[in-house]
Amino acid sequence: MDPAIAHERPLLVRWMVYGRAILISFLIFAPLLLINALQTLSLIVKPISKPMFRSINRNLAQFYWSILVWTMEKVYRVRMEWHSDELPAREDAILIANHQTAVDVMPLFALAERCGRIGDMKFFVKEVFKYIPGPGWGMVFLDCIFLKRRWMADRRRIKNTFARFRADKIPLWLNIFPEGTRFTAQKLVEAQNTAKHYKLPICDHVLVPYAKAFETSVLALENQVQAVYDITIGYPHGIPTLWQLLCGEVSLIEVHVARFPLNTLPRNADGIEQWLNDRFWAKEQHLRCLQQNGSFKAPIKPQHEALGYAEAAALL
Repeated sequence: MDPAIAHERPLLVRWMVYGRAILISFLIFAPLLLINALQTLSLIVKPISKPMFRSINRNLAQFYWSILVWTMEKVYRVRMEWHSDELPAREDAILIANHQTAVDVMPLFALAERCGRIGDMKFFVKEVFKYIPGPGWGMVFLDCIFLKRRWMADRRRIKNTFARFRADKIPLWLNIFPEGTRFTAQKLVEAQNTAKHYKLPICDHVLVPYAKAFETSVLALENQVQAVYDITIGYPHGIPTLWQLLCGEVSLIEVHVARFPLNTLPRNADGIEQWLNDRFWAKEQHLRCLQQNGSFKAPIKPQHEALGYAEAAALL
């Protein structure tokens, strides 16, 4: 539903919608504290069996995140329009996505559930998030990677975590938002100034991506991860807030997924950064198509994406 139409509802209807949103919010988020308690109890088995400890927390995450997907699709009737390459079963992957709103995690959860990998999801998250009861505390038990935005310290933490992933052969769907923050009008202006400074194409729908975390992930996980999934998330009726989702004002989410075997990516920092910039230029084209046509359906050929990026950069 278009949010503008939603605000034209009669006042009584709107208050009923708000009441339902508050009730469902409580039913969704309150159980997180119980899950946190169960995760804390799982520490008892960690000295005895780390695989059992991880299995408990994986199953708790799978159970809870699957409920979120079910609520989105069955209670709120949000339709996901998929434009996806074939994704092999049981494949470990790095996922890169544009970031516009807290709602972005929902299509990521839905994709993971479609592929049977929802319990294997791990995220790069801002350090402050781990102090938030519920989702933040839960991610601590899931080996998510908390970043302080101080690269040398973050780099050591990332490499140590990846070493543990490799040593323990942990199944992995690693989610990265390379823009590092949500899309806003102010941040877009800052990103466009950055793009001009570094002679990058000027985008209107994505920010300039930061390559460090992605580069480290590609190089450190090359013997564990088989592919990179490039995910573009779009909202035909405008970028919604989480509250708008809870109020039933989101009816359609478009998701484009392109799969790239990891062995096809460059193996040096400059090459990986250029590859990531190319992918975000491709996201810009998809989002422009969505704005113009209301859908990602108009195809964009990969060879034209790279050519378009080079041409755009040459104009600066």
